[in-house]
Amino acid sequence: MTDKAKLEPTPAELETAESTPPPAELEAAETTQPPTNLEITEPTPTPPPAELEAAETTEQEPETPSAFFQAVGILPCEVSFEDDSIMSTVTVGGKEYRLLFKPRLMSAMVALKLEIKQSGIATQRLIVYPKVMHFPKPDQPHQLAFQLVGFEKDPASSAISMQLEDFEFKLSGLWQFIPVCRVPVISVFRNFDETIHQNLKKLDETVAAKKKVNFMKAAHIPVIWKDAPFKPFRFNPKLEKEEQGRPLFLQLKAKFIPAKDGFEFVALLAPPLEKAPKFFKASNDDKATVQKQKKKKANPSKSNATPSKAKEKQAKPSKPKPKPRPVKAQQESDA
Repeated sequence: MTDKAKLEPTPAELETAESTPPPAELEAAETTQPPTNLEITEPTPTPPPAELEAAETTEQEPETPSAFFQAVGILPCEVSFEDDSIMSTVTVGGKEYRLLFKPRLMSAMVALKLEIKQSGIATQRLIVYPKVMHFPKPDQPHQLAFQLVGFEKDPASSAISMQLEDFEFKLSGLWQFIPVCRVPVISVFRNFDETIHQNLKKLDETVAAKKKVNFMKAAHIPVIWKDAPFKPFRFNPKLEKEEQGRPLFLQLKAKFIPAKDGFEFVALLAPPLEKAPKFFKASNDDKATVQKQKKKKANPSKSNATPSKAKEKQAKPSKPKPKPRPVKAQQESDA
């Protein structure tokens, strides 16, 4: 076990996110503790796909079998659970963050609560995915949370726990800018899986778009990297597709800085790749469909409201107009 790395608070604005190794099954729920009124804004670094196959996956092939999208790290923190619940928060560097979990990893959360209760020690060394919530305005502060994978005493988590120091994260993804963030990000997409790909194609059309978009959401982790030798990709709408180029796939180690709610570059773990491993990516058509569904649900059209009101008026019997009352003439008296 290595000593815990000391944090040096530094000022700046930053942002963060999540990922996993290749998934085995399609999961409907992301966590059981969703944030309120928050959405991850999808990036627009690449032109829209032309076919269904391309919409769900990319045509890029891995340069090396060991390369895949990933974002995972070690977080020493103080864990606080709600009474009679496994909902919790963590405190790091004087800041509090939500601790999320996926249904299939609920056992890790239960085990963590039991460990803290039995040992009486709330400070734990967690293995987590970073989760970032970006907002439409680039100058609007992001919200950062973490998703539990395991903790130090969990044997299944020992491998990654031994590879990284405290506050260190392995980030593997596309090095680029996104419209809602001033800092370049490592975009972590869902690793491609043929079984899941076939299951997605079988989805009912009425729910397919929403499920695809939710499942294929990328995690965009802003990374401060001074004097980076690799220029992050930036989409230019004025250029043709052939002139755009493509983002590099980077595998690096970064350190979480609570004072910045973000990450700073530490070291490259492998040479950059011009072609990324194959991954899932929702099509622009699916994204547009989901946005229309949200707007329709939030703002019911007036055309639907007007006929119903008209029917209500027609259903009510019209009242007869009251007859005018006779006005008695007042006789004028002669002077």
